[in-house]
Amino acid sequence: MRKLKQKNLVALMRKFSLGGCFAALFMALCISACSDDDDTTKAVFPEKQTVNCVYGDTKELNFEASANWQLTSSATWCRFVNDGYEDYSLSGTAGKQTVTLKITDEAVAFDAPTVARLTMTIGVEKAIIADVVRDNKMRELKIYDMEGNEIHEIEVGYDNYKPFQVKANFRFAATNRPEWLEIAGNAIVGTVNEMTKGEVKVMDNPQYAKYVQNGTLTFADEDGAMSYPFPLVYKGMDPKSIKILDSNPWNWEVSLDGKTFTQTSSAGASASTTISTYNKFVPYTVQALNDEVVPVYIQKVEEYGTVKMKIGEEDGVDWMRLEDEGQGNLRLKVDQSSEEREGYVLVLPKALYEEIKDELWENLIEMDMETDEQDIKYTYQQSNLLINFVQKEKKQEAAQAFKVTYFDSGWNTVEATCTKVTDTDIASLYPEVSDIYTMEWPSAQGGVTIDPLEGDYETEWNFKVMRDGEDITSEEICEGNGTSLNAFIEGILTEEFHILIEKDDVTIKVLIITPNYN
Repeated sequence: MRKLKQKNLVALMRKFSLGGCFAALFMALCISACSDDDDTTKAVFPEKQTVNCVYGDTKELNFEASANWQLTSSATWCRFVNDGYEDYSLSGTAGKQTVTLKITDEAVAFDAPTVARLTMTIGVEKAIIADVVRDNKMRELKIYDMEGNEIHEIEVGYDNYKPFQVKANFRFAATNRPEWLEIAGNAIVGTVNEMTKGEVKVMDNPQYAKYVQNGTLTFADEDGAMSYPFPLVYKGMDPKSIKILDSNPWNWEVSLDGKTFTQTSSAGASASTTISTYNKFVPYTVQALNDEVVPVYIQKVEEYGTVKMKIGEEDGVDWMRLEDEGQGNLRLKVDQSSEEREGYVLVLPKALYEEIKDELWENLIEMDMETDEQDIKYTYQQSNLLINFVQKEKKQEAAQAFKVTYFDSGWNTVEATCTKVTDTDIASLYPEVSDIYTMEWPSAQGGVTIDPLEGDYETEWNFKVMRDGEDITSEEICEGNGTSLNAFIEGILTEEFHILIEKDDVTIKVLIITPNYN
């Protein structure tokens, strides 16, 4: 019996010891589990923010951290400022925080915004807590006067270029401009952040120069992505200035009946003489602001052996007339006279005339203190004299039938020589016509202007063009315009053609144009 009991006791002890081991093991596992839960507690990061900015900004970022933290920036243009120092990372403790960000222009782009990510590290965990979005770089172009003051429109010169300056933060060039604008050097091109000078004036063309013009000059970047238009302001030519185009005021004679105007001039090294003749009137073209001009008529007389100048109707000078055809086109006519007389015609811009009209004689005329002789002041002779002529009886001379002009290679106006035809075979083609002339087509390329000296085209005369007896007017070799007709041949003239000047469907003159065989 005792032996059995002893055996049971041992068994019981073994049983107790095994249960204790399991209990101890369970307790250890529980303690271990609690310890693991404490070590793996997750970090709590601030809610993610978006910070919008432009380069040059200083921004504040506010957040609350649950533990010690470190903050880093992914871009060198976004920096943390701390105690006057700038860095790309920053550390701090738990709690509410305010961090200062400095945004620079480093690597800024024109076409897209750039983003810097601010990453917070707590322990071994990381999270992006802010996106700093820097706006794309803005293209900027401005214009300035020559003193560096910003302006908003560009003034355009008349005789001389007017300067201005352009500055941009990109490469640029002037692109679109109106047809009336002339740019010095024909271009304005600038580099980044440098002042670039531009100069502009109106084209030397009466169509534009006489009138106020408005338009736009546009600048663009080299990729054509952006354009910058600026108003152009042209105030018109100097209101006191005038240009008398293609005219020589000297050496004119007018017949007593006022119907024939003749100018004799010499040119070239050989001093060859050229005679130009106009019937009924002399045409002129002048360039003045808005075509506003005022004629001043002056008569030169001799009284008591001294030369005197009389001005206008008050002095009886009412026998010259300058008719305004519009757009700067003028016609001078002279009344008939029974005696010889000498006249001058000045053309003044309206603004100048208004300024001096109350003392016209004193402003226009000067007197030689030694001889008491009077004359037109030199400055007005140079700038405003349209014509000086003597009206007198003329000897009967063969009247000029045509005046033909063209431009030589240097763009100088040349008067062509027209020769009267004496060949009976040619004259027999036009038995009723006495004025048959011939001329060689000029060797210079281009056209010629033919004035038949018969007044206005279509009103007083018309024309027909013939070749080998065939009417070729429809080929439009010639075109009537004003008091003249223009003839143009492409390439080299190889066949002669005849221009018939007609009045009331009757041929009154013929000009035969032949090829140039030189």
